[in-house]
Amino acid sequence: MIFNRKIFAFILICVITASCSDFLDVAPKEFYTEVDLFADMKEAEKELSVLYNRLPFDFNATDGDNGMILSATSDEGYHNWDQAFSRFYDGGSWNAANNYIGNYNEQYKKFRIAYHFLENIDKVPIKNTDLIDKYKNVLIPRYKAEAKFMIAFNYFELFKRYGAVPIVDHYILASEGEAVLKMPRNSVDEVVDFIVKLCDESSLNLPETYEAIDYGRVTKGAALALKAKTLLYAASPLFNGGEVDGSEVVVDGLGVKSTLLGIKNNDGKALFNTIYDKEKWKKAADAAKVVIDMAEKSNLYKLNPVQNELFYTRNYTEVIFWKQGAGSDNWEQFIMPNGHDYAGYGALSPPQEMINSYEMKNGYPITDSNSGYVLNGFKDTTMLAYRNNKWTNVKAHIRSMYMNRDPRFYTDQFFNGMPYLGRNIITENLPALGVNQDGWGKSGQNSRTGYYIKKWVAPTQDLKGQVKVTSYRNMPIIRLAEVYLWYAEALNEYAGPSDEVYRAINIVRKRVAMPELPIQGRAQDLTLPGLRERIRNERKIELAYEGHRFFDIRRWLIAHTAECKAVTGLSINSSGEDFYVQKAVLQNGRIFRMNHYLMPFPTNEISIAPALIQNYGWTSNTEK
Repeated sequence: MIFNRKIFAFILICVITASCSDFLDVAPKEFYTEVDLFADMKEAEKELSVLYNRLPFDFNATDGDNGMILSATSDEGYHNWDQAFSRFYDGGSWNAANNYIGNYNEQYKKFRIAYHFLENIDKVPIKNTDLIDKYKNVLIPRYKAEAKFMIAFNYFELFKRYGAVPIVDHYILASEGEAVLKMPRNSVDEVVDFIVKLCDESSLNLPETYEAIDYGRVTKGAALALKAKTLLYAASPLFNGGEVDGSEVVVDGLGVKSTLLGIKNNDGKALFNTIYDKEKWKKAADAAKVVIDMAEKSNLYKLNPVQNELFYTRNYTEVIFWKQGAGSDNWEQFIMPNGHDYAGYGALSPPQEMINSYEMKNGYPITDSNSGYVLNGFKDTTMLAYRNNKWTNVKAHIRSMYMNRDPRFYTDQFFNGMPYLGRNIITENLPALGVNQDGWGKSGQNSRTGYYIKKWVAPTQDLKGQVKVTSYRNMPIIRLAEVYLWYAEALNEYAGPSDEVYRAINIVRKRVAMPELPIQGRAQDLTLPGLRERIRNERKIELAYEGHRFFDIRRWLIAHTAECKAVTGLSINSSGEDFYVQKAVLQNGRIFRMNHYLMPFPTNEISIAPALIQNYGWTSNTEK
């Protein structure tokens, strides 16, 4: 009963007919029957591996093409290619029929795989008699825990997109098809409780570490971290009353409580929380603290001393859960500058708003009068670059606004005049250089803002010079720095600034030599709302381009604000002083409406599952 036919709403059910010949990719493609799959333990184990292979990541958020769509549809990036899927989101024209990052059907496929594995693994013969005890007492219990984690993880992926979703808790048989179609959405609290329960259960039979051969498998720490992240989202305004500091969030003149969060099932059951519960922040903080204690008391996890190494090497100490990265130069090529000397595709541009989010190295935001930030003029300086196969200090003539910034600015962003490999970056319009520049022309694969992304690029990667790096890396899904920031956020929202809150955020800041908070003389750093902004900005910088910002601005209910919608860049068809005149890339910014906070259930699901109530503001295939 493992066929590749989708016959109802949110689950794939086998259609048993003589004409069926394609098999659902529940099983690895080399298998053709369920008998083959479960004839031997070694074969059955491969079903579990499918769940690992399909872990999502920002570079490939839809398990398909057009990577980095999550970054390109949030305020940390803008896609340079007009054919990119992100254009639908920029213009507000995405809907229930063309939501490329919904992943709704894909998640229920994964549930089916996981439940099929859970309900059959005990039946599989163990042909090697010497391994019977090991399988029964160690491996099979662990495998079941891994499968439960994967169910929890993929439900979290649905939860952060849709909020309330139907919960399937077993392997669906074809005979249950009609009953499944009548299943209503479970409430947000029920979904959260379901995920947390699976995390708790799986953590009991997962090891803290593995031998090298099994690196990448789910650990106890990953399960407990997923629990903490789920509770953090559940405590956030989108899922916890729709209010901030006691006031309801209003979008386009409408309050979220009776609109976005007012959706009910056909029987009148409320699906979202319209009453704020402060204690949810305490639950999130406590869960994050468990992971932090695990890290600090047993030295199980620790921050990598060099932050940017996390993104072009394999890390097994800070990264708690990851998607295994293959050895490929495509990672760098996708985002490196597309000038002739660099041979990159230059797919993504950071907007000026993202550039402005990096603090000065003295810890002040650039908007603070004490920051020392200078917008105009140029400075002669030196910067480190890997040139002629060695690290060297290179002369640079750069804009004053790029001086003395948070060190992560220099590892995350490419900007005009920045030394890189054989020369300095050129994103201004200097026609005499022809193809030997990195941003002019502004058609096809060129920067639309005057910037490119440097994070994820191995600093020694030279695609043009054929001195390539074998880019084996781990793509972080959860890492320790993020857990510290969860703890800081949850504890601050629960009780306001405290030594514990400052300690958590400062551990992350000190790693990159940023001053500890609170900054002397900044009264804002001593208040709950002021520290909230600091914590949110720290997440924006530390976790840039890792797939978090898209969901952060939604769970905080700030994605509709002018600051999040604006896309500003430099004057890319100019040079000299004129190049640095800032102007809108999108004249009216991105289009973001109330209903965009939650994704629409796919058209084909709504059409055949009458109990599946659509999210606010969406019809079957368009907006209201």
